[in-house]
Amino acid sequence: MKRPWLPTIAGCCAFVLCTLGAAQEKPTKPQTPSTANAQETASSQATAGERLFRTHCGRCHNPPENISPREARAVVRHMRVRATLTNEDERLILKFLAP
Repeated sequence: MKRPWLPTIAGCCAFVLCTLGAAQEKPTKPQTPSTANAQETASSQATAGERLFRTHCGRCHNPPENISPREARAVVRHMRVRATLTNEDERLILKFLAP
């Protein structure tokens, strides 16, 4: 007897585990020499992140207005493969979504 619901349950479990794994990762802090330089770098990273979001994600999604860093990490981690994002692209998009 075939069990058609088994692949569906397995897919749901895999999605939940991936989301939980991404949510538990600790973000790394970039090292900058001074506060003024840090603000300039953060601004340029947010601009680069916005450009990458519009290029890779904007085809299907509008940028969310209020999203927590934890939610942003989970969403970007989940969509990373579909959008063909590199680690650097992922980091910059996260800076744009949840500064």
